[in-house]
Amino acid sequence: MTHHRDPGAPGHADTLDALLAKAHEHLGTAVTDRIAAQGGIPELRPPDLALDRLLAATHRSLGTAVTRRRSREARAALSRRNAALEARLAERGPLSNRPSQVRVKYRQEALRLAHSYWPADLAEGMRAAVRLVQNLNDLLEETTRPAGHAGLVVGQLRERLREMTALPKPRRPPVTLTGLDYLTAVEAALAEPAERLLHDLYRVRQLLDEELEPAIATLESSSPAYLFGVDTVTQDLIDDLTQGCDQADALARAVAEVERASSDFVGADLSGAKLDGVLLEGILWDAATVWPGNWESLVRRASLPSGEEQGVLIVAAEPSDSAVHAEA
Repeated sequence: MTHHRDPGAPGHADTLDALLAKAHEHLGTAVTDRIAAQGGIPELRPPDLALDRLLAATHRSLGTAVTRRRSREARAALSRRNAALEARLAERGPLSNRPSQVRVKYRQEALRLAHSYWPADLAEGMRAAVRLVQNLNDLLEETTRPAGHAGLVVGQLRERLREMTALPKPRRPPVTLTGLDYLTAVEAALAEPAERLLHDLYRVRQLLDEELEPAIATLESSSPAYLFGVDTVTQDLIDDLTQGCDQADALARAVAEVERASSDFVGADLSGAKLDGVLLEGILWDAATVWPGNWESLVRRASLPSGEEQGVLIVAAEPSDSAVHAEA
């Protein structure tokens, strides 16, 4: 059905015009009333003066807005930095809670101890030994006359174990209550998991020497049923090596803790430390780190962004071409 508008009826445009006219009338009334209430027509000012005042007011408003925004951003950045520092502190172990001046003084000796207990990746070495025994087990199942090949695998396993048992004999000297007991605490932290790892390795060596190797030596003259006994020995070896993997992981964590305590000085107070002759390469620091005397400018010239988190620098081996700000 089609509707036809009466030609005499007002259209949409007419209605809008009427509304605008009414609004204009009300606005004029409001302006007149306001002028009358303020004592008459205000004094006219030069347009340039009015523009200057408008620009000045705009500048003040903009400056206030920018200041507030930058203040919020600064507070947010500080909050993020504090959260990152708190997270870093939460990850630190007992050694990292020792006085910073003691940790930096003995960092070279502590790192030397850590590297002596971790001459290679022992965790990967243990897992490689597990894979060797698993390969030996597969070889025994798939080969009709496996003695020669099995002997080669046993030789590889023996060499792997020899490399991993070349650790220093764990020492646990009594811990004193003086500030000089830091290195004692470092070695105690390393010696405990190292001692457990060596115990597992010696047990594996004993099983290899006394059971597996003699059993493999008689494979050529033994019946196929004899392989079931060899399978049992290899499974025992896998179980012992798997337990040794846990001890190697524990030693890896202890070594990492020593390295962290010797290198992480983010937010540390080193103002009283004697740094002459101390190897600073590899030290992590930030704007909150307090250095003694004129050391900060020297350290800054030798530092680069660590890449760990914003604002954390690392002391490099050689001075960099330009100073790096810790806030960067």
